[in-house]
Amino acid sequence: MTVSVEYFASVFNSTLRYMTPLLLITLCACVCSKVRVFNIALEGTLLTAAFFSFLAQYYVRNIYVAILVAILVGCMMAFVMGFFIVKLNGHPMIVGMALNTFAMGITTFLLSMVFHTKGVVSDVTMTGLTKITLPGISRIPVLGTMLSSLTTIDYLAFVMAIVVYVVMYKTRVGFRLRAIGINPDAASSLGINVKKYQLIAVTLAGGLNGLAGTLLTLGSVTLFVQNISSARGYVALAANALCRSHPLGALLSSALFGFTTALSYVLQNTAAKQQLLNCIPYVSTIAAMAIYNVLATRRQKARAAKTDA
Repeated sequence: MTVSVEYFASVFNSTLRYMTPLLLITLCACVCSKVRVFNIALEGTLLTAAFFSFLAQYYVRNIYVAILVAILVGCMMAFVMGFFIVKLNGHPMIVGMALNTFAMGITTFLLSMVFHTKGVVSDVTMTGLTKITLPGISRIPVLGTMLSSLTTIDYLAFVMAIVVYVVMYKTRVGFRLRAIGINPDAASSLGINVKKYQLIAVTLAGGLNGLAGTLLTLGSVTLFVQNISSARGYVALAANALCRSHPLGALLSSALFGFTTALSYVLQNTAAKQQLLNCIPYVSTIAAMAIYNVLATRRQKARAAKTDA
């Protein structure tokens, strides 16, 4: 394995490509957390959006239609979850796991019915998301490698992090959403329709999850694999906890998973076992959560000590 500047540039590029789907899912989790709705259905929403995005592109052969379908499916799944939790007061864990189980079942069933397979489906004639070549930058040796093979949605993911931050922290709507997350009763006493804001915010956030689904099936590759979500929805919950539901912090927490995923592929050329390499992203997430909890506990004890003094 030859290590050079270009090699590190390619690792950086892989990190970007692996982190952007997770960034979009984490932003969805951030919005849900801000309005105090625990969304464990991220996994099922991602899987369903990925499948129907691929299905739309397979039949329609229009990438814009595929993206729109993914967004609508993501919003629809999020709306169903929000309706059961917000309107019907369902338990978030039960509702979320039910939707995740439904997503696994419906995608497996449709995969078998439509494509007559239970594993992988692909079509070499399908076109995926267009790769963007930045003028002038692609010819620069290292920088060109770092930013190669990125799609419109990859760049959009970083833009959406800024957009969510501006909406949440710089607008009146964002103030109301954060007020709901801090104290729903107090927000209601100010005349805010808490359930309405929660349901709208959760539904719109589902669209971000839909975009992530499109990236999985039509981004770097144009195929659908059974359970292609690969627990990214659950990892996004951990990433959201790490960034404390802050949209800009989501950039760092998702970058951690992106880097460790890229690292696991880089180390495939070594003598390490493939099964161990596949565990690296998830083990690093658990380790990051453990370190975060230890540091948070120490900060709380330090604050308590100062208060007592």
